[in-house]
Amino acid sequence: MPGHLDKLSALLLQLAAAPQDGRIWCEVGFTYLQIFEIQEALETFISARQLAPQLAAAHYGESIARFQFGDHAGAMACLETAMQLAPAEQSLFSAYAHLCAASDQPPAVVFAAYRAWADRFAEPLRPHQRPARRQRRAGEPVRIGYLSADLRQHALLSFFAPVLEHHDRQRFSLIAFSSGRADPLTAEIRRRFDDWHDIGQLSDHAAADLIRQQEIDVLVDLSGHTDGSRLLTLARQPAAVQFTWYGYNSTTGSRSIDYRLTDASMDPPGNEQWSTETLLRLPAFAAYAPPAEAPPVATLPADRRGYVTFGSLNNPQKLTGATLAAWAAILRRLPTARLLLIGPHAPSAAPDVGAQLRQRLAASGLPTERVELLPRQDFPAFLQLGERVDIALEPFPLSGAVTTCHALWMGAIPITLSGVLPNTRAAAAILCAAGLPELIAADREAYVELACQLATDHRRLRQLRADLREHLAGSRLLDHGGHVRALEEAYLSALNESPPPCP
Repeated sequence: MPGHLDKLSALLLQLAAAPQDGRIWCEVGFTYLQIFEIQEALETFISARQLAPQLAAAHYGESIARFQFGDHAGAMACLETAMQLAPAEQSLFSAYAHLCAASDQPPAVVFAAYRAWADRFAEPLRPHQRPARRQRRAGEPVRIGYLSADLRQHALLSFFAPVLEHHDRQRFSLIAFSSGRADPLTAEIRRRFDDWHDIGQLSDHAAADLIRQQEIDVLVDLSGHTDGSRLLTLARQPAAVQFTWYGYNSTTGSRSIDYRLTDASMDPPGNEQWSTETLLRLPAFAAYAPPAEAPPVATLPADRRGYVTFGSLNNPQKLTGATLAAWAAILRRLPTARLLLIGPHAPSAAPDVGAQLRQRLAASGLPTERVELLPRQDFPAFLQLGERVDIALEPFPLSGAVTTCHALWMGAIPITLSGVLPNTRAAAAILCAAGLPELIAADREAYVELACQLATDHRRLRQLRADLREHLAGSRLLDHGGHVRALEEAYLSALNESPPPCP
């Protein structure tokens, strides 16, 4: 953060000297985003766009800021303009596919957006001939390459740390290809690998060449369509067998990626139509490593406060109009209940920075006097929210995944609405792995009913909360060894089978 603040100060000096330069305005806006000053970022990008309407970065930055406030329609309009201005910028089309999913577009529309990205950017890079599979000597370990932009303090580690800990190192050699920034935790993660390559400064072509030189048997993408991903490296097919897995719970749209790891809850039979990759279903799509610093589960907050507190622990960018309308219906039926939300802004932001989000809440029919909007929380403060939240309301269509796991471990009972596409079923998959399928609703009406029933049954809430950690310890969600064995068998199965046909 201090580095970003120094950069911001320098940029503001440049802006004072050249106030009509839209590019400097954009740099200021992106720096505001990095320090979670979302309102300032939005206003800065609007100024940049007014000064330089042909500058795609201004429209893209405004899209990101509006998305952070949950303004999906505004974000979509800005992003579409950016795409028209910069039709060769693949990251814009990748962001558009994600925004289609987040804004509750029909599955066919979302899938078409992923395929459109791939057809435009990934398919032209795909080699005509699939790479040959390496001939391993008897007893030689399988070389697994993990490609990620997030090998640092990141939500990914809640699912990936058990993999690094439990991999059979006699049978598998682990090679990291890190495309993101490092932090103090990166050095510890690096020690878990047999070899490590920083590819952040390499072009996609050079990164693919490096991976080929390392003779990787199975290459596993852990980023998908997220910031810093290297899907265009994978499009060049540097390994004979390529997977995508946790990091982005959806198809990539690319035919260069052979398999996607999932489970039957996230991708029930029939979901093959929404995936360009062949689906390999594990007993659970991930196993969760609870944070060691999590405090003990507190007594039920409703018993101490005299009313039920619902909480949304997810990023507010996931709050669609349909989600807010469902929450408004819940609070109308429960006149003493309260709702706690985490906003996109930093704690240092001005008090009125949540005005845009509050306007959306009021327009959705939520009683804002019973809604508390917290700033973005650091992780220790986030874990303390279990002392305040009785029931965690998952947004839809995009739910949480790691956030859902944290809510469970904190004792805040999550409820979710299960959609169609895999990234709309992540929380449902978590709850199934946790042995709590009764907390999954099939539609909006059932979601509202489930929330109201649970909120008025304090005895059930109390029992669920008291037994939760013991219950989770015996579930698939925390079966680290079993999960990694299934993961390894999936790798071996894919390596030993004929490659899946290209659609």
